[in-house]
Amino acid sequence: MNDSQLIEVLDYWNFWNQDRRTGVYRKDYVDELYSQGKLKEASIVAGVRRAGKSTILLQVLRKLIDSGTPRENILYVNFEEPTFIPYLTVEFLLRIHDLYLERFNPRGRTYVVLDEVQLVPGWERFVRGLYDRDKDIKFYITGSSSKLLSREYGTSLTGRIVSNEIFPLSFQEFLAFKEKEEMIEISRGKGSPALRNLFNQYTRFGGFPQVVLTEEEKDKMQILKDYYTAVIEKDIIQRYQVRDIKKLKEFCLNLYANTASHFSGYQAEKRQKISQPTANKFLEYAREVFLVQTTDYFSYSFTEQKANPYKVYAIDPGLYNAVSFRFSENLGRIFENVVYLALRRKGEKIFYWKGKGEVDFLIRKGTRIDKLINVCWELNKKNEKREFSGLYEAMKQFNVSNAQIIVSGYDDQVDFKGKKIVISNFFNWLKGEN
Repeated sequence: MNDSQLIEVLDYWNFWNQDRRTGVYRKDYVDELYSQGKLKEASIVAGVRRAGKSTILLQVLRKLIDSGTPRENILYVNFEEPTFIPYLTVEFLLRIHDLYLERFNPRGRTYVVLDEVQLVPGWERFVRGLYDRDKDIKFYITGSSSKLLSREYGTSLTGRIVSNEIFPLSFQEFLAFKEKEEMIEISRGKGSPALRNLFNQYTRFGGFPQVVLTEEEKDKMQILKDYYTAVIEKDIIQRYQVRDIKKLKEFCLNLYANTASHFSGYQAEKRQKISQPTANKFLEYAREVFLVQTTDYFSYSFTEQKANPYKVYAIDPGLYNAVSFRFSENLGRIFENVVYLALRRKGEKIFYWKGKGEVDFLIRKGTRIDKLINVCWELNKKNEKREFSGLYEAMKQFNVSNAQIIVSGYDDQVDFKGKKIVISNFFNWLKGEN
């Protein structure tokens, strides 16, 4: 690829001579990343593929331009561009940047977006090199690997990073995409039938932006299946050069079958006849590409914590449903998964706890246990004793006064053996009323 061809490709992806489509605005992410534009540190933007990372960064760039940043002070490089595939090296990165400077000679701060940067081995050397030259440059770096958020890259860039994790749409964002965001504000009690219908859509098809904006249900499900396949084949098999593909695919299906349940390498060994080290390695791959997230058992003893299995959660309820085929049977698990993702978006430190009973979510603030939460799609005479007893046991164990059950239907408060337990309607809980 000669210089003129390279500039032509870059011109297609940038705002230099055109306005690019920037999709439905995701305000919270955009505002946060825009505010980070004043910082010297590189902003790392990581999350599962197709969660909207690239679109969010385009919205940030659009906001910079609207705020007075010259278009030529922005360089956007998409490493999933097909014509770039044979050239993905640090030397190619340097060539792109040199050509950009030669063409525009920008003055003042420049903004450089490196999109899906994990495709370029050693990319951090390029970033660190420009920082070491004390250039007035702001990097936004996106990728679908959780390693980007780890201390590993913070160390290689001498601490010059700010981490941002991007999720598929929350239910509030889902409503905004549907132009129904006011419905949750005016909802009372169980929520209107229209709001509950939208929530049923969300629990079934999830929050990937393209899926939400697709009308036909069969098309939604096909997109989700394609996403799942792409994560397995491109983000895991190709990236980690997995040789036993059949076992990996079986493992990931088994992992999703255990959504909102306990999971360990030992259990996988028994079910799939694979070694614990292989199972643990596959689980780490699934977490690194954001296919799943996990919570640890809570204990003040690290050894005891690690001796217990994880609880596993899918990164999106739609992705789970695309491969499980048992939506109605698993509604309780899906609901718990939705609440888990809502807590993660808030940045909560989440654990589970188990004694005679169990607590779905134990929220830690520093060294203090802040809140105990159980999740139940429908609280009734058959399950309320189990839900109350688990919370009561943990409240006594950890001397916590704040316990809650999130349900799909109503708000209430009960006294259970002298302990107060708040029952919160999911929609009001999202609004922060409880």
